[in-house]
Amino acid sequence: MHFKHPEILYALLLLIIPIIVHLFQLQRFVKVPFTNVQFLKNIEQQTRKSTKLKKWLILITRLLLLTSLIIAFAQPYFSNFSTQTKFNTTIYLDNSFSMQAKGSEGELLRSISQKIIKENTPLNNTISLITNDAIFKNLDVKSLKNKLISLKYSSTKLDLNTVLLKINTLNKHLINTLNKSLLISDFQRANFKNKSSFTNVNSPLSLLKLTPKKNINVFIDSITVTKNNLNEITIKVLIKSTSNNTSAIPISLFNNTKLIGKTTAQFKNSTVTTVKFTIPDSLDFNGKLSLVDSSLKFDNDFYFSISKPEKTNVLSIGNSSEFLDRIYTEKEFNYTSVQLQKLNYNDIQNQHLIILNEIAVIPPELTQSLQSFSKDGGILVIIPSKNSNLNSYNNIFKTLDIGIITQKIENEQKITTINYEHPLIKDVFEKRVSNFQYPKTIIYYKAYLKNSSSVLKLANNTSFISSKKNKEGIIYWISSPLNSNISNFLQSPLIVPIFYNFAAKNLKINQPYYTIASENSIDIKTTIGKDAILKIENKTQKFIPLQTISQNKVTLKIQGLHLQSGFYQVKNNDKLIKTIAFNYNRDESNLTYIDLKSLTINNKNIAIIKSIDDFFNEINNQEQINWLFKWFLVFSILFLLIEMLILKYFNK
Repeated sequence: MHFKHPEILYALLLLIIPIIVHLFQLQRFVKVPFTNVQFLKNIEQQTRKSTKLKKWLILITRLLLLTSLIIAFAQPYFSNFSTQTKFNTTIYLDNSFSMQAKGSEGELLRSISQKIIKENTPLNNTISLITNDAIFKNLDVKSLKNKLISLKYSSTKLDLNTVLLKINTLNKHLINTLNKSLLISDFQRANFKNKSSFTNVNSPLSLLKLTPKKNINVFIDSITVTKNNLNEITIKVLIKSTSNNTSAIPISLFNNTKLIGKTTAQFKNSTVTTVKFTIPDSLDFNGKLSLVDSSLKFDNDFYFSISKPEKTNVLSIGNSSEFLDRIYTEKEFNYTSVQLQKLNYNDIQNQHLIILNEIAVIPPELTQSLQSFSKDGGILVIIPSKNSNLNSYNNIFKTLDIGIITQKIENEQKITTINYEHPLIKDVFEKRVSNFQYPKTIIYYKAYLKNSSSVLKLANNTSFISSKKNKEGIIYWISSPLNSNISNFLQSPLIVPIFYNFAAKNLKINQPYYTIASENSIDIKTTIGKDAILKIENKTQKFIPLQTISQNKVTLKIQGLHLQSGFYQVKNNDKLIKTIAFNYNRDESNLTYIDLKSLTINNKNIAIIKSIDDFFNEINNQEQINWLFKWFLVFSILFLLIEMLILKYFNK
């Protein structure tokens, strides 16, 4: 038994007063003359005995009456906690996109929100609500209802350890408060990185796992954009299913709102399939891919943006060659040919393709510039000179980490082998040629290139044209000079498609989409004024990101913003610079979950509950107070009546 005002119990000490009064009460006896003394003595003995018993009964009833009144004013009650204890409940409600899955009563998030509204009847309790993107403190019933009704799905994912950290931070300043926490989620593995630290729980924690009816989801995972030539682009769409699927899933491609094409994704009892779309490379394309799946909605659409191609910048350094002028026409290319002595090194980073055309000695400063160019995704073609300085060439080979040139060989060799599977050649021939008129060369340089791929080979199996991936860029090595005095390769039908595809096949396409995350860094290739700023906007949002201005680009950093999937325009004042596309992260699309029982091992504070009713019933039982002061008031009245009956009827 507890007391709301225990200090009043000190009044029980005052009960000593009536005891003293009754024990030491002094009475003056009056002498009354009486004739029959013997009869008087008998009456006196009986009266003394009954009076003594009566006094003791009155003393006891009065003591019990006063004791009941004092205890009643101290307000006694039965409860597990004192009335000074405050009760605080913290609920984490996972509103990530995986909670769109349907349970037995509809979408998981919506159905559990309705149950919380229905069952939440706090007595002496405050409730705080934590979601993936917000914290609401000390809510009453009405405020909690409004927050739950207006709660929206969020692209933000919270690791469960982060949730615990938020709960501890929220409650650490509460004094004389019993904290109880509830985590409501589907508990996906994607949101649970470190299980060991999660078991460090020092206050009561309940886990309520929500499970969808069907554990299957079909979604668009990603796309790959490749350039076949300067006229068309292929979009390869990767589609996944969370379990083996035999369905045929329709998928549509839109340019903004205009339907461009439809196809069907055939899984054939697997979990992965791909489809392809081809679009013209002559316009700005704001693409949206859509499929129909009833499990989760957020991953049914996928956005990407491809800007209208600009002319490809091609720079030839060294000897001027008429065949390059004929291939890189003004209609499709910005072609420049410059002698080494007149080269402006600042022009290098603005190029897409650079051809070192028979330079005898490659200077170190050019080597360093070409290293940065290749690192940033540029395409480099190296054509040696008849009198190439091997030390300078090996210096650039070493700097680019592509291999070594061992020797110059003057021996006629025919170019006999074509690698039809190489990207440069793959789409050139409709079928393989058997009666090909082989070109030849009388001088070539033998080189060993690391992890390279041959495009053409000489009769002695030495590579004539090799390709080597170098970080973001590609390097092509042609082992022989191409002037007509050394080789007749310029008269070969291969010369045009190969050099044309140096630019067309390998030109780096700008990133077609970005994934919404806590922080994104986006490079925009543009030149703006010193005091100018870029802003990003769509129909519902408008903001100015952090930005760093470089010579030929502006780096935008987007952080701390809750973005929606779709298209965003990057503008300089009101001038459109670029359209970028954002998509939601697909981690939650996989529908893989953790076993909650593994979290309760060796931790008594963690409990798994089956329903929200159990949680609120437990809270209400803890807060329940059984007041007893009314009973003690009844007892005091009862003892008063007993005393009155004793005084009126006893010993008559």
